[in-house]
Amino acid sequence: MMSRTETVRKEREKPVLFNHKDECCGCSACQAVCPADAITMKRDSEGFLYPVINEDLCIRCGKCTTVCPFSVDSREKHSSCKADRFPEPAVYAVWHRDLSVRMASRSGGIFTALSDAVLSEGGVIYGCVLTDHLEAVHIRAENAQDRDRMRGSKYIQSNMMRNFRAVKEDLEAGRKVLFSGTSCQIAGLRRFLHKEYDSLLCVDVVCHGVPSPLVWKKYLKWQETVNGAKTVSADFRNKKDFGWKDHVESLFLSDGRQVDSRVFTTMFYGHCILRPCCYKCPYKDIMHPGDITIADYWGIEKAAPSFFDNRGTSLVLVNTPKGEEVFQNVKSRLSFCETRIEDSMQPPLIEPFPEPEEREAFWQDFSAKPFRSLVRKYGTLPFKVRLKRRVRHIRRRLQIWKK
Repeated sequence: MMSRTETVRKEREKPVLFNHKDECCGCSACQAVCPADAITMKRDSEGFLYPVINEDLCIRCGKCTTVCPFSVDSREKHSSCKADRFPEPAVYAVWHRDLSVRMASRSGGIFTALSDAVLSEGGVIYGCVLTDHLEAVHIRAENAQDRDRMRGSKYIQSNMMRNFRAVKEDLEAGRKVLFSGTSCQIAGLRRFLHKEYDSLLCVDVVCHGVPSPLVWKKYLKWQETVNGAKTVSADFRNKKDFGWKDHVESLFLSDGRQVDSRVFTTMFYGHCILRPCCYKCPYKDIMHPGDITIADYWGIEKAAPSFFDNRGTSLVLVNTPKGEEVFQNVKSRLSFCETRIEDSMQPPLIEPFPEPEEREAFWQDFSAKPFRSLVRKYGTLPFKVRLKRRVRHIRRRLQIWKK
C-alpha cells in the first residue's frame, strides 16, 4: 500500500522532456540534473541517444525540464552562459607553432594550445575520443597523453556518459576545467551547472551536424566484411595522406592494411544520417555558447592567404572576456593573425542544413536492405567527381615526391 507522499507524487504530472525528436539534442543535461537518477539515455532505431524517464523513480520535481538547451528561444540559448559576451566575436586564423602538433590535429592545433595551458595549471580536460571499439564518447583527462586522444574530428555523435556531474565535482573542488564539445553540449552543460564558474573554460566546435553512430557501426561492419579483417582504428579525415582540404576516411585493419574511402563521408554530406534536431539547430550562427569557438578555417585563401598551406588552419572565434584572456595567454604557442568575420563565413555559421527530402527513404532502406545497397544508393559520388578528385590527389602526391 502506497503512502500519502507516494500517492501525491504519482498523481503529479510526469515531466515531458520533448514532444518530437527534433526537440532533443541528446546532450544529457536532463539526466545529469535528475536527483532521483530516474532518467537514462537510450538509443532509438537510428542509433541516437534520447532520455527516457522511469516513472517509478521519478519524483516529479521538474528539474529535467529546466536545463534543456532546446527548450528556450534562440536568443536565450545564445546568451545562456553570461551577460558580458562580446556583441560580435573576435576572429583569428591560427597555427600551432609546433608543426608536429599541428599535423596531429584536425586543423591548426588550437585545441592543444588551450588544453596545454589548462593542464599546466593542474586542470582537467573533457573531450570526445574514439574508444577501442571505435565508439565516440566523452572522457576526462588529467594528462597530455589522454588529451591527445581528443585530437581530430569524430563524425558521429559522442556519448556524454555522466561527465556533466564530473565537471561540476571538479569545479566545486577548485580545479580548472576545459570542456570541449558541440554547441548544444556546451549549452546543456552551462544550463546544468546553473551558474558561472571562473575556473571553467568552454570550447565549442563549429558543427556541421552529428551523424548516427549506428550508421557508422554498420559501415565498419560492411568494410570488415568486404576486406576480411577487423578495423582497429580510424581517421575520419586523413590529413596526413590527403591534405587538409580533402575529406577521406581511412580505416586501419588488423592485418596492417589501410583502407581509404569516401563512403561514410558521402553519406555524411548527404545529410540523411544527421540527428533530427540538427536540421533546426539554433546554434548555426556566429554567436556561440562557448567562451572560444574553433573550427577548420574554410575560406582561409581569401581571409588570410599566407595562412593557407593545406596542412590545416584553425578558425578561432573569441566570444567572451574570459576567452580573450585565455587566448592572450597562449599566443606564445601560436602563429596567428586577426581576420574579419565577413571573410570567415561557412554554412554552419549561417543556418542549419535543411532536412533532405529522401531522409525517410534512407532510413526505410537502412532497416530493410543490406548495407551494400545503401553504399550504392547513398554513398557513391558520380564518376566525374571521383575522377577529378583522384587526379587532384595524384598531382598532390607528385608535388610532395618532387620536394
